[in-house]
Amino acid sequence: MPTIKDVAKRAGVSVTTVSRVLNHHPHVTDELTERVLVAIEDLNYRPSRVAQRLRASHSRLVGVIFSDITNPFYVHVLRGIEHVLSRGGSSVLIGNADANTDREASFIRLMQTEDVGGLIIAPTREDSSALASAIEQGLAVAVVDRRMHNIEVDTVVVNNFEGSLKAIHHLIRLGHTRIGIVSGPLHLTTGRERYAGYLQAMADAGLRVDSSLACFGDYRQSSGYELSWQLISLPDPPTAVFVANNQMTIGALNAIHEAGRNIPSDIAVIGFDDLSWAISLNPPLTTVAQPAFEIGVNAARLLLERIANPRRPTYTVVLETELIVRASCGSPVQSKSS
Repeated sequence: MPTIKDVAKRAGVSVTTVSRVLNHHPHVTDELTERVLVAIEDLNYRPSRVAQRLRASHSRLVGVIFSDITNPFYVHVLRGIEHVLSRGGSSVLIGNADANTDREASFIRLMQTEDVGGLIIAPTREDSSALASAIEQGLAVAVVDRRMHNIEVDTVVVNNFEGSLKAIHHLIRLGHTRIGIVSGPLHLTTGRERYAGYLQAMADAGLRVDSSLACFGDYRQSSGYELSWQLISLPDPPTAVFVANNQMTIGALNAIHEAGRNIPSDIAVIGFDDLSWAISLNPPLTTVAQPAFEIGVNAARLLLERIANPRRPTYTVVLETELIVRASCGSPVQSKSS
C-alpha cells in the first residue's frame, strides 16, 4: 500500500504539505495542491484509517441522519442527543434521508467529507452498504430506533415486541377478538417486532389471526389513512385497531372520522408513540409510549464512548415502553402500564 511518504516523493513536496492538503489547510497554493492530488490519484493512495479517527476525535461536529425528520418522534430523539453533546461543546449537522436509501448514502458521504467526529443515524434500511462502508473506514457510529443486519454497531432501540404485546393484550382484556393492525414495513426491525408482538398476543389468547386484518404501511400518515380505510371497509371490520407509529395513527384517525365511525364504541384505537397531542384528542388516545429523549441521550453517550475508545465491543441498549391507557380504547380510567 502506498504511504504518505510515497505521495510526497511522487509530488515533489514534503510530507507536511501532503498532510496539509489532506486536511484542507488554507495556506497551500493551488499549484502544490494539484500536484499532491495528482500523485494521490496516480498511486491510489488512501489515508490511514487510524489518522482519520484521530482527526475525527478532535471534531466538535457530530452528524445526525434521520429517516424522516417530519416525524415528531425524531425531534425528541434529537433533543436528547443535543442534551448530551452540547455539554461537551459539540454541535450537530442534520440530514433528512426522507426514507430514501440513495439520499441517505449521500448524506453519509457528506458527513465523512465534513470530517464529523461521529454519526448518529436512524437508517432507512437495516442492510445499508453505505453505513457499513463508513464504519469500516473508521467513522464512529451509533444507530437509533432500529437494528442493523450483519453490521457491528452501537445501537439504541426500545422493546418493540413487548410494547405491541401489551397493547394487544389490553384490547383482548376489554373483550375485543377481531383486532386489526396497521404495522410498519417488514424490512425494518421495528415493523417486524411490533407485528410479532401482535401475533404473540393473539396466540396467547387462542385467537385466530385473520390475514385481512393485518396491513403494512411505511410509517407515513398517508399509508395510515389508506390502510385504515381498507380495514373499516371490510364486510366484517375489526372492532379495534393497533397502529404502529404516530404518523400512521394520525392517518388512521382521519380515516375513521371521515367514515363516520365513533371511537371507541365503533372501533377502539391504540397508537404507538405518545406525543403531546395524544391527550388532547377527542377521545384522548391510548398509546404505547417510547422514551424518545432517553434514546437520544443513550445514543450520544455511546457515540462519545466509541470516539474515545474505537476498539471497545459494540453495545445494544434496549429501553422499555409504557402503555398509557386513555379513552380511545374504551377504558374508563386513565392508567399506565410499564
